[in-house]
Amino acid sequence: MKILQIHNEYRFKGGEETVVENERDLLVKNDCKVFQLIRKNSNEIINFFDEIKVAWNVVYSKKSKSIVFDKIKKINPDIVHIHNTFPLWSFSIIDACYEMKIPVVMTLHNFRLICAKGVFYRNNGICEICSKSSPLNAIRYGCYQNSKIKSIPVSLMIQKYRKGLKLLKKVNKFIVLTEFSKKKFLEINFPENKIAVKPNFIPNNFKFNTETKKSGFLYASRLSEEKGILDLIIAYNKFNFDLTVCGDGPLKKELISNKDIKYLGFLNKNDLIKIMEKSKFLIFPSKCYETFGLTLIEAFALETIVIAPNLGSISSIIKHEKNGILFKPNDIDDLVNKIKWVLSNTNKCEEIKRNAKKEFVEKYSEDANYKMLIKIYEEAIEENQNN
Repeated sequence: MKILQIHNEYRFKGGEETVVENERDLLVKNDCKVFQLIRKNSNEIINFFDEIKVAWNVVYSKKSKSIVFDKIKKINPDIVHIHNTFPLWSFSIIDACYEMKIPVVMTLHNFRLICAKGVFYRNNGICEICSKSSPLNAIRYGCYQNSKIKSIPVSLMIQKYRKGLKLLKKVNKFIVLTEFSKKKFLEINFPENKIAVKPNFIPNNFKFNTETKKSGFLYASRLSEEKGILDLIIAYNKFNFDLTVCGDGPLKKELISNKDIKYLGFLNKNDLIKIMEKSKFLIFPSKCYETFGLTLIEAFALETIVIAPNLGSISSIIKHEKNGILFKPNDIDDLVNKIKWVLSNTNKCEEIKRNAKKEFVEKYSEDANYKMLIKIYEEAIEENQNN
């Protein structure tokens, strides 16, 4: 099978980029031919004039459509798999595939089709106002990058595509990562037969060094409000514990000002894995609707116990005191209580660790994932032929 992957890489590389690379390698390993079209924010958004140009084209970009159109003519793929179109590509590239009669699969890594911020988060809490009414509310509240001006093109994009419903005819299959994400798109009238649930996975070449002596707690995510780093700092100040933080983002200064927390900055994947395999616990205190959280299953594989909020897709992955620990969302005192609990319940934590490792092998291996991915591609091709 010949696959064209399309992706927009953010300035700060994260889980989406890892997923794209993992799926490419997985497909090639199974004798598929994979071509990539990847545009990078760091290459194309350099100054204020670039920002204006991107904002102007975020709803619909003729340039992007032309790039994809030419690529399809050149390689004639069996299927196009779109991972992220925002902000450089725009949904115009779907028209290019549709006009060329090429089947399209689109992974919904976030909720940008519904929410300008992409994570259902505003004013220090969950917000679903745009999913229940007009996406133009995002302009009123300045949801995108805390700017009413910058929120205008993003809101207009969502409005134009009517919360994604306008894409249904031209996209053959949407991939979501958990049952919770599927539920959210069903709520805005996506047909169930268009949605396939396929979690992310860890490649077989992932090094499982679980013999290292483990200690302490680890935070490994973007340093931003919606990721819960401020709540974690408050929890640390309430109850001093061995905490290491890895990552970068807008709240870096707030973290550095706390000299007692070990801060290692942004680490590449290999270095981060080395830190995680030495950590006994991973704290994942996100305050928004995560669509997956690749770090969670990396922790499963490394027998590092996850402590996370009972919120959104996280609840689809973590089962309390079964394969991890859940605390009440936005409840710092409960987070502190759960940290104290894991430190006092060694035997139960050993059981949780074993369960998580078993679930990783059964659900998040590359062999199981390849079968799911190819089945989705085959269904998309069949659906395209029928229509």
